[in-house]
Amino acid sequence: MRRISVECYAGGRADERPRRVTIDGRWHVIARLLSESVEQSPDGQQRTQHYEVLTENGTVLNVARTGDGEWYLVAEMPFS
Repeated sequence: MRRISVECYAGGRADERPRRVTIDGRWHVIARLLSESVEQSPDGQQRTQHYEVLTENGTVLNVARTGDGEWYLVAEMPFS
């Protein structure tokens, strides 16, 4: 996993959904949220939010936000 920068929609909850992702200095605008899930550690102490998004250029990104607010790129693949 590699650390990335994510801009999110403002709303009822901060950082609710990714809007733009910066990877290696390039912005990727999110066209659509494909899925989202929450993973809880077995001891309940850590929570990670996972998002699968489609960018405007047709790339699918799997990104994760850890409990401390850091964002990571989990996977990047072309949309099929």
